Amino acid sequence: MYEEKISNAIALIVEHNEAIGQDEKGNANPGYIDPNEFTMCLKASGGTSEERLKGFSYEDILTCLPKVKTPSGLEAYPRVVAKEIAKIFRGNDNVENRPISRRRTERMTLKELVENFDPEEDTSPIAKRLKEVSKGHAFIVFENGRTVDVETTMKLLLEIKQGHKGRSNIKVNGQIKRVNKIGQLPDNYAMENPLYPRRPLRPDGTCDQTGRSWEGIPLEIMQLVRLALTTGELKVNLETAHNILDIVMGEGAEEKIRNRYQDASILFDEKPDERPKLKISLNSSKGNPFKDGHPVKWNSYR
Repeated sequence: MYEEKISNAIALIVEHNEAIGQDEKGNANPGYIDPNEFTMCLKASGGTSEERLKGFSYEDILTCLPKVKTPSGLEAYPRVVAKEIAKIFRGNDNVENRPISRRRTERMTLKELVENFDPEEDTSPIAKRLKEVSKGHAFIVFENGRTVDVETTMKLLLEIKQGHKGRSNIKVNGQIKRVNKIGQLPDNYAMENPLYPRRPLRPDGTCDQTGRSWEGIPLEIMQLVRLALTTGELKVNLETAHNILDIVMGEGAEEKIRNRYQDASILFDEKPDERPKLKISLNSSKGNPFKDGHPVKWNSYR
């Protein structure tokens, strides 16, 4: 963690220096901070462990930063930079929420690059650096959805770095997985709303029609509700949707649903292989009513 905090502080300084820029002769403009001098000063001041870094106030850090003197004679200290570094040292920084700069990626290890890689940001500095290392070959493996399998991805990236060509698939824990290039994404799936077909639930299970969540409701109960729609026993409007949610969130929910929708109960038991999966792709506008800004309507199922 000590090295990580120092690295994050240096990354902040590098971003600051990039914004400062250079003059026509290539010299740094007023306000430039030498990362090496800062690090040496920090350690000389006692910043040699994570716990000691936490004790640094921004005034302490300011003593390791140069005074800014403009050509007109104005003088100032980079106080805002010092305050942000103090937050980093206290473990209260938002550095991970910042876009990682190109300069910072050049100092990151391959593992750090893979761990911080967002597969949906294929033009980010990290993605561009990984494209260079992978020479355009496929090396990315996903655990599920769009979560990168860091261990397997690292293994394949090192193979390419050693001179091997990229693979098209690989066996991981007994399952054959596709190997992807940067920019290739698997379908992103969400749980389908049991009461409103072709409408996804939000990540927390919230229904966009009722504003209530299905989180924690067993899949079997959700499947029974959908089958009741299939058999025609259940007709949905806003009132009945709320009534069903009241039932499934209460005690004895499965028995109550089975007793109320008996054809659905029989279908559920007799054809287990045909039970609705209640998964919907978010990659197409047809499967995702939110993608193209379709308005929410209070529909009845037909």
